[in-house]
Amino acid sequence: MISIRPGESGDHDAVLKLWESTDLGKAAPDEWNALINGPTSAILIAEDGDEVIGTAIATYDGWRAYIYHVAVAVPRRREGIARRLMDEAEQHLIQAGARYVYVMVGEHRTDGLALVTGNGYLPEGDVVLAKRLAVRVAM
Repeated sequence: MISIRPGESGDHDAVLKLWESTDLGKAAPDEWNALINGPTSAILIAEDGDEVIGTAIATYDGWRAYIYHVAVAVPRRREGIARRLMDEAEQHLIQAGARYVYVMVGEHRTDGLALVTGNGYLPEGDVVLAKRLAVRVAM
């Protein structure tokens, strides 16, 4: 039976293994800690028994909410797991106070685009640019 729960620190390796198998980026340790310990962010884990078979990240900064890294293990696709993860991510964001959410999907991921448009998301035409910030350690 498939269940969905918030991710914990011990899920790190299994989640990164899933992300690598689905060609998603890695999470640096500081990013991982922010996602699992942040008051309005979560990594949602879909599991079957003790096997991690899917993930979704939901974050909210008090102004904008995002869902990304929706991933399902290749042999488990077409079972509705991604849709369940999206629904859980939306509920998490609503409970955090969000009223509008953005999703991030790589432009070459047609299956991801089909998922989000099937869930009612529409393009807004914005281009998203990103930069990794270097964390400075105080001495």
